Amino acid sequence: MGMKLDHIGLVVENIREFTELLRTIGFSEVTDAVPFDTLNVTASFVNARDDADVSIEVLEPTAEDSPICNFLKKKGGGLHHLCFEVDDIEKTSQELVDKGFQMVTPPLDCRAYDTNLQRKCKNASRIAFFLVSKKLLIELIEKGR
Repeated sequence: MGMKLDHIGLVVENIREFTELLRTIGFSEVTDAVPFDTLNVTASFVNARDDADVSIEVLEPTAEDSPICNFLKKKGGGLHHLCFEVDDIEKTSQELVDKGFQMVTPPLDCRAYDTNLQRKCKNASRIAFFLVSKKLLIELIEKGR
């Protein structure tokens, strides 16, 4: 099960204000905020470093039924998840389930990821979420090709 850290997800109350703050402290590469209607969130990506493949995903809920809305209300935002790139999301998801991890969101298409990073691909990227412990949420992503 090969997994590579892809991004770190942060939940914020106001994506525009937070990404402007990141620009102020030197993070110049910030994508436009793009809605992901399936999960009622808007996301923007920030390159963590010029030479790194790891980015920061900034998430804002767009509706009260967004899965991150309660997180924002209870914790006030902050670190939400770690995302790992995998080659086969179905296989890796099953391996995690077999090891006792709790699947929160089964694999689903995520064109918003591709749109946000201006990736042109025939097949959409796919994501899934798992609870690794009571306090750690991980996301898997199989990038579209």
